[in-house]
Amino acid sequence: MVHYAECAGCRRVELLAYFGEDSAEENCGACDNCLSPRATFDGTVAAQKFMSCVFRIKQAGTFGVGLNHVIEVLTGAQSERVLKWGHDKLTTYNIGREHTRSEWAAIGRELVRLGHLRQTTDKFPVIELTDAGMAALKARTKITLTKPVAAPEKAVSHVGEITCDELLFEKLRRLRKELADARAVPSYIIFSDVALRQMARLYPQTEGEFSRISGVGASKLRDFGAQFLEEIAAHLRANPRQIFADTSFTQKPAAPQRSKLTETVVATLHYWRGGRTIEEIARLRDVKPTTIYGHLADAVEAGEVIDLNSVMTADQQTRAAKAFYQFGWGNLTGVKESLPDIDYGPLRLFRAMKNREGWRA
Repeated sequence: MVHYAECAGCRRVELLAYFGEDSAEENCGACDNCLSPRATFDGTVAAQKFMSCVFRIKQAGTFGVGLNHVIEVLTGAQSERVLKWGHDKLTTYNIGREHTRSEWAAIGRELVRLGHLRQTTDKFPVIELTDAGMAALKARTKITLTKPVAAPEKAVSHVGEITCDELLFEKLRRLRKELADARAVPSYIIFSDVALRQMARLYPQTEGEFSRISGVGASKLRDFGAQFLEEIAAHLRANPRQIFADTSFTQKPAAPQRSKLTETVVATLHYWRGGRTIEEIARLRDVKPTTIYGHLADAVEAGEVIDLNSVMTADQQTRAAKAFYQFGWGNLTGVKESLPDIDYGPLRLFRAMKNREGWRA
């Protein structure tokens, strides 16, 4: 679970890999890591220090130690075990004062994920250098690490907590479970709670209205649209329709919010304004083009101006506008399914630009 929470890659790829499956695409265009790629930094020095410490500890004795003990040595701890085993005499003792213990723990776990270290699954897990780690240590290979995500100071709102008709929401949940049980799949495969709450708030009556619900693409509209529309219609025949103050979350973008640009977004902007293409910047920064589109979308949301004509043709922009009008502002999945020739990156940038302009889908 810690590995899944801290990984910088696509969440869908990680989940499929855990169950022994491969993903056709490395970027799903929908999870947090794909939509807002994590910032990285040159972690060669930190990685070298950590791996050297593991090596020196192993070299000094015939036993291995756990992750926390390595961190104690790196940070110069005066713990009983460090002193008892003479690890305060190692050349790597107290060489990691530039990082906190929690930061070193994150670095150690990422080195395990990268394959430079291995953690045993014994009752008392031991951290060890792998062959790849030893090779990287000797060659001083450049190692890129992921910056940890800071906890938000305050959660303003959560889309999963949309105010809705709770009675209808429960009816839709029961219907979802019946459909899921019949197919022997988890309930979220049918629809997420977010989608059900939107249905219980907007009361869609037609297929067109239903397709504007978040996560409803052509296949889900075909497979489940009729059942859910009938459930909603039956509820309205027996109960009054509730009125909510705002239904904008699926119909128009929120007002643009200015925020401070991260270093990685600034770097991408520098190349972009220098005349580089998306593909060129991706090669220069050793990331995927989708990541660069994400940087530009973040820049737009922070108030920067990007020329859409440089990444989308007039025809693509027209079709994107129609798709967002049909499927709703929050339903990027439905929009993408209807426009197979346009990638998630340009669509997300298009949405960010129209959001900034106060455009209504």
